[in-house]
Amino acid sequence: MAKKGELSKTARASLAQRDDVNFATNRICEKCGEPIMLKELLPVKVMGQGMTYYHKNHFTIG
Repeated sequence: MAKKGELSKTARASLAQRDDVNFATNRICEKCGEPIMLKELLPVKVMGQGMTYYHKNHFTIG
């Protein structure tokens, strides 16, 4: 069992796995039209239109 202030073995493993996962999603960027990798994905909810997806560096407010 993990000591106070430490992560359990399962928590450490899931953190390590989350950092390594980066794959191409089936989402297409609204601005450039290219597929988006998981770490670059930025979902945006648009009223009356639903969800749209952008690369994190392509989305601007306004």
